[in-house]
Amino acid sequence: MKLLIINPNSNDEFTGLIRECAEGAASPGTDITCVSTPGAPPLIDNYIDEIACGPGMVKIMRENEASFDAFIVACTCDVNIDILREMTEKPVAGIGESSMMAAMMLGGKFSVIQMGPRGIPMKERFVRKLGFESRCASVRSIDPAGPGDMGDRVIAAARKAVEEDGAEVLTLGCAGLAGLDERTSRAVGVPVIDGVLYGVRFAEALAAFGGKTSKKGLYGPDA
Repeated sequence: MKLLIINPNSNDEFTGLIRECAEGAASPGTDITCVSTPGAPPLIDNYIDEIACGPGMVKIMRENEASFDAFIVACTCDVNIDILREMTEKPVAGIGESSMMAAMMLGGKFSVIQMGPRGIPMKERFVRKLGFESRCASVRSIDPAGPGDMGDRVIAAARKAVEEDGAEVLTLGCAGLAGLDERTSRAVGVPVIDGVLYGVRFAEALAAFGGKTSKKGLYGPDA
């Protein structure tokens, strides 16, 4: 099986981190290709950045659609995923949706640990788009440029989500936090979901069982 992971931004450091985590999660026999998006901004901080990623993501899909069994959008707001689903019948998983679906299987309420304060309203809106708001305890943010170790900042926000907001499961709300799930879980005592890992396994399962993106309705051709 061949999976193509699209990092919507142009940050090759992020792409390398995503690739490393994805390769560790993949089943034997699954081939992982992970690419940055040409012409995209180095980080996705707002809706203008999301739009700027679009042309490059469309180009990647057009050039690679025939060569892979499934695709993964490696941004926890699943940037432009609807466009990619319009372009193929093959499965397209998003690490944001995948992480939240996994969290809801493991507990009653989940919280998202997000990068930066602007990410809070954007992620809350994304949760509502998916229809998961009744299961979302909170969205917490950390300062990506703050002092000290990134993992310590994630743990501090995670602890508040559990103790103050009632979260039973946590999701990491940025692909740049990939790999911090086990450390955070040990520190706060609840499951912590890394969307890259679950995105890979959801994509594998959909492809293995012949899942296809429906072309009736939302992702169907124009009338």
